[in-house]
Amino acid sequence: MRQGLTWVLLAAVGVLVALALADALRPSPEEEREAPATDTGTPPPTLRETLRAEGVAGLVLYSDQDCILHSLLLPRMGDDVVRDEGGADVFHCRFGVAGGRIIEEDEIPSPDETLLARCRKGHVEVLDLASRKSLSRDRGCPAAWRPDGGLTYVRNGRVLLGGGLVLLSRRELRVAARAHPNLSTYEASFDVDVTDLAWFDETNVVVAMEISGRFLEPQFLAVVFRDKAITAVAVDFRGPYENLVVSPGASFAASEDGALFTRDGRALDPPQNLPTGRAVAFSPDERWFAYVTGASIYLVGTPANDEPGRLIRLPIQAQDLAWDPVTAGTSGDPPAAR
Repeated sequence: MRQGLTWVLLAAVGVLVALALADALRPSPEEEREAPATDTGTPPPTLRETLRAEGVAGLVLYSDQDCILHSLLLPRMGDDVVRDEGGADVFHCRFGVAGGRIIEEDEIPSPDETLLARCRKGHVEVLDLASRKSLSRDRGCPAAWRPDGGLTYVRNGRVLLGGGLVLLSRRELRVAARAHPNLSTYEASFDVDVTDLAWFDETNVVVAMEISGRFLEPQFLAVVFRDKAITAVAVDFRGPYENLVVSPGASFAASEDGALFTRDGRALDPPQNLPTGRAVAFSPDERWFAYVTGASIYLVGTPANDEPGRLIRLPIQAQDLAWDPVTAGTSGDPPAAR
């Protein structure tokens, strides 16, 4: 990882982004050009026109196939390589963003973006985001923050809140696991491993599980709980639900494979024509989530969209991404690397 990238040192990038932002709502000269007089048909909208018409906006930070970071301004599709103070490319294959900083992919920011939690070797550690100082370490993984700032984690097959309060017991998780169609008549004993968590609020949570047992191939399940009641169930026969991401307003959560979960208790499979992906990020207005396939970035309409499931393809090869709003008066600078 290259160090020392700051907002000030990225001023050149910021100027370019600000200029693009100021021009974001104006058609480009190419788009203003009228069709030839002999053309009686209406040409299809360009990608920029489509994005503008759909209100797609914000600053997307993404890593390309060589792990070089780029900043992409929507809807203008202005793409800049992020560079450090020496003019060198900045490298991150997988990453996160919190408090104006680039963080490691396994680091989870608290709701107020002052703390980080990370799971390593079966322990969850809490760090101060600014200083990187370790504040606490406890046994249990995976971990997830609730919107109220409470840190939850899994230990001995139970979902706990910091301090040891049991939110979901082993029995409750095993009962939920029975919702998998391959376990409805399975009579042998089985184990349930919680592989990820994502909280909509203090009562609604998505729990991803991997189920194993004698003569039973690994089974993968995601369950939405409201307190201890099950409100939605999703089954994936290809692999686990991983790297759950919650939308900015906590209306939705998505897994790395494009499955979508709603706070009101729905589980939606990814569109059938969506290629296999590896990362997701929600738009600031929650109307879209961006889905990285390696060859392209797809924007997928959420239930907050007038056309849920609609796909818009951006011809960008990316490995990972983060999506932040850009509004008038902001520089649009990419976050700083720590």
